[in-house]
Amino acid sequence: MAQIILILLAMIVIGAAIYITRYKGKGKPKVGIKRDNNSEYFKDYINLKLYWTSLGFIFVGISLLLVIVVLELVNV
Repeated sequence: MAQIILILLAMIVIGAAIYITRYKGKGKPKVGIKRDNNSEYFKDYINLKLYWTSLGFIFVGISLLLVIVVLELVNV
């Protein structure tokens, strides 16, 4: 059980670190802007995926930790 909790805490820390270092204060990355170079569309797509992945790590980690806490309280 401790390993699962450590993995979930690591997910939350990784997601929060990505979000804070790259997107805090800037908001969601812009997508669909006309670009001259096709590789810039790929960079926009990668930034958007990284944004949603960081938020997903935070959400999944917190929600699963809450589930574990509730299950442990019910088991007691």
